[in-house]
Amino acid sequence: MKQSNRIGSRLFIGLTFLFLYLPIFLLIIFSFNAGDSSAVWKGFSLNWYVSLFQNSLIMESLYTTLLVSLLATAIATVAGTFAAIGLYSLGRRKRDALLVVNDIPMMNADIVTGVSLCLFFVAFFQGWGAFANWFNGVQSVVTLPDKLHLGFTTMLLAHVAFNIPYVILNVAPKLRQMDKNLVDAAQDLGCTWMQAFWKVILPEIKPGIVSGALIAFTMSIDDFVISYFTAGSSTSTLAMRIYSMTKKRITPEVNAVSTLLFLSVLVLLVLNNVREIRQERRAASQEIREPSFFEKLSMRFNQPSFKWVRRGVTAAMACAFVVVVVLLTGATSSQPVVNVCSWGEYIDEDLITQFEEETGIRVNYQTAESNEALYSLLKSGGADYDVIVPSDYMISQLIEEDMLEELDYSQIPNFELIDQRFRNLPYDPENKYTVPYTWGTLGLIYNANMVDGELDSWGALYGDEYAGSVLLINNSRDALGAALIHLGYSVNTTNEAEIREAFGLISDASRRGVFQGKVMDQVFQKMEGGNAAIASYYAGDYLSMLENQADGVDLRYVIPEEGANWFVDAMCVLKDAPHYDAAMAWINFIASTDANLANMDYIWYASPNAEALEQYPAYYEELYGEELDPELYEIMAAPADVLERCEMYTVLPRATRALYNDLWIQLGT
Repeated sequence: MKQSNRIGSRLFIGLTFLFLYLPIFLLIIFSFNAGDSSAVWKGFSLNWYVSLFQNSLIMESLYTTLLVSLLATAIATVAGTFAAIGLYSLGRRKRDALLVVNDIPMMNADIVTGVSLCLFFVAFFQGWGAFANWFNGVQSVVTLPDKLHLGFTTMLLAHVAFNIPYVILNVAPKLRQMDKNLVDAAQDLGCTWMQAFWKVILPEIKPGIVSGALIAFTMSIDDFVISYFTAGSSTSTLAMRIYSMTKKRITPEVNAVSTLLFLSVLVLLVLNNVREIRQERRAASQEIREPSFFEKLSMRFNQPSFKWVRRGVTAAMACAFVVVVVLLTGATSSQPVVNVCSWGEYIDEDLITQFEEETGIRVNYQTAESNEALYSLLKSGGADYDVIVPSDYMISQLIEEDMLEELDYSQIPNFELIDQRFRNLPYDPENKYTVPYTWGTLGLIYNANMVDGELDSWGALYGDEYAGSVLLINNSRDALGAALIHLGYSVNTTNEAEIREAFGLISDASRRGVFQGKVMDQVFQKMEGGNAAIASYYAGDYLSMLENQADGVDLRYVIPEEGANWFVDAMCVLKDAPHYDAAMAWINFIASTDANLANMDYIWYASPNAEALEQYPAYYEELYGEELDPELYEIMAAPADVLERCEMYTVLPRATRALYNDLWIQLGT
């Protein structure tokens, strides 16, 4: 019986670890994939690791991550250690009560901590403006900035705040195990409290301090949520960069950086565990060993005659650390900058490097998950972007709420290259606020090997024929828009009965199990790997899927006969943008023909630049040595007769937007 239980226990443990680590092993394997899919293996290659270290955005994010993690760990470790010592000088009841309070931030959801810190900083900055104006008015010796923004400092403070409780949690048990009489005895023998701390307390609690520091470092380097809400628009950590890279697809480049991050943390933990095991073995065997060179040096420097040497070395190291941090951060902060927010994998990143080299302006490029997520971030005051790239209907809403700055088109001569059909569109009828970035269509993507015949109607999304193999787009405007078109209504209807009828069509299909799930980014892996039959998504993304589809998968794209949505994403500048002239330079650069050609080739979305649209087939043939398939080009840049069957979104009234939101919440996950 015991043997049977032992085998069962080992099997259970083995399955548990397999479940935990198999996804990580797959991630590591696909980091060596020659293709750019995380679902279809194209052969072994190290290209993604080479690409990773050549990616300036990732390297800059890595530097920021390491800097904030090291600083936050050092500050939190010191503060947490002294806080823990202070707690254990209190009475038991007060100490236990404060330890419970200390546990709350660790139990609290990161999203709550991140949002609360963001709101706190924003509220403080609003009060700061009034204080700075008053202070600058009553004296002229020191001039305070009248406006503060979220950035590196706020993110560092947030990391310190949520790391301190973990340090206290690790140091507290060591203090509990320590004999309090040791400190009293040391002081009775003539030690000051600080000497007792260095000679008695610190050696006793050192393992707890090391463990707390390691946990603090791991928490900081791995954090996303709190950094996202407190970093503002000028700072991005590695976790934030990885998240932004997954907006469109999880590429092997993401797998590569995730692999290196996992291995780094693993090595750190292994080294710490090995050190602790060795210490335990020596303590158990009471082994006496010869002190190492560094231990002998430490004992010598601890002698009273070296007191001023110790203080001098400590001061020199502290000054050197501060100087290095100031120089490194100043090297970037002194450079002209433009803060840009767009969508994931929605630009050829070589263009960012090219712009920086040509203008000397550094680009802080961040991404948003959706128009609605971008809007929420802007309304919360958690970002100070210069340039944003929202979609048509969101642009109308931002103009309506006076959140956009009029553009100085004299600084954007490349606007003259924008095709006339993309000017004076409903979202910006007077062309005061926008320069079009890309355009395209929403249609049906289907696997011809999993469906019967050719699909030509939105009705394929709601019938029982392909139940369990249909993907619903996780975007209320697009999902309800397709249903409205299928029912013969306008995508911009404000009629509540029509909207509820469209919702009923989706809700009924969901209840019958037609949908495999609601997806955005996941659509790539599912459709490329043949794990779903039908999805509604964008033409440019379909062309990306086509390059990565697995053997046995035959993806097709169609604009249904009922019509569809066609959209324009445009570059805008936010009201009171901190770097207006740099924003004009960025918009003008991106609107150029060369930039549009590079972007079309990279993201497969059509350009509004008339020259780029005309030249792209020849550009493609010159670049790849083969002719561009005309059918694929018409999917990317839909011809006029197709666009005539499509309708552009316009901003809906506030009550209708609230109805959309309520219905989407009812649909659930």
